[in-house]
Amino acid sequence: MQPTLWLKNEKGEIWDLRPRDVMSVVNGCFMQSLSGTGFKTKLTCARVDNDFVVTEEAPQQVPITGTALFYNPGHLARFGEFIGGYTKTVKLFYDPSGAIDPYSQIDRPYYKIVRVEEMPSGEQDKSGMWKVKISFLPLSAMWRRDTTIASTVSQIIGSPHVYSYTYPYFYQSESKLYVGILNEGERIGCRIEIKNKRSSANLGTLEWVCNSGSVRQYAKWLAGIGLAPGRTLVVDSTRNAQESAVKYGDTGSDDVQDYQEPNPQYINFIELLPGDNQIVFNLGTTDQSEVEVTVSYIEQVRIL
Repeated sequence: MQPTLWLKNEKGEIWDLRPRDVMSVVNGCFMQSLSGTGFKTKLTCARVDNDFVVTEEAPQQVPITGTALFYNPGHLARFGEFIGGYTKTVKLFYDPSGAIDPYSQIDRPYYKIVRVEEMPSGEQDKSGMWKVKISFLPLSAMWRRDTTIASTVSQIIGSPHVYSYTYPYFYQSESKLYVGILNEGERIGCRIEIKNKRSSANLGTLEWVCNSGSVRQYAKWLAGIGLAPGRTLVVDSTRNAQESAVKYGDTGSDDVQDYQEPNPQYINFIELLPGDNQIVFNLGTTDQSEVEVTVSYIEQVRIL
């Protein structure tokens, strides 16, 4: 089975570059002689006696190129309309196994954000087809895949302790939410959102730990203040979009500045390491229906 390849523009429209119907002229065209889907990096090394050690690694942009087949100038014009102008960026999706359908709503294919770097005028061959060489310039060195995990289900650890004495205290168990993530690519950041669904009371406990093998990262936010009803704590450790804020309403407007726990034990902006990661959220005595936790991240791999 041949690899599947397609584009998606800002409107969410799809242009299939490996259509099953090779005669399709509406939303696709066949692209042959594909090249550039691999990986390239520049290494800087230092010599230590008779060995060399890598001191710096800089991933490089590798243009993705091929020859697109168009049936007539009108077909080519429709491709230009899909791109929406050659200053626009589009997502280029690639599945080397050819198993993922471009219109699937379930699969999570890898993609790169690209711009059309070069597209010279094509020539009409003896078969009547117009052959046009196209070069896409990736704006990311890695192939990416978006993932979102949302859950309101928590696990109760222990059991409540109720003492029979006339004493104004009730000791409850703690609720913990476990989120397992298999990161098959590079070390990446993630976006964590915790929403207080209560009607009147603050969420008093907002802390979590990420276990990645022998590495543990601790986070603790809004200590002693809590999260007001209807508010969402957002902590994004993605390096090019790092953010920490409390938001409210459907528009997600910033509400107040966040408050971090002033303790060197807490990293707070946790990252996902390659391999298995488990994030454990400590929700205190909060009922599982009163909080919503969402973890999202963009997995990145060097080569497919």
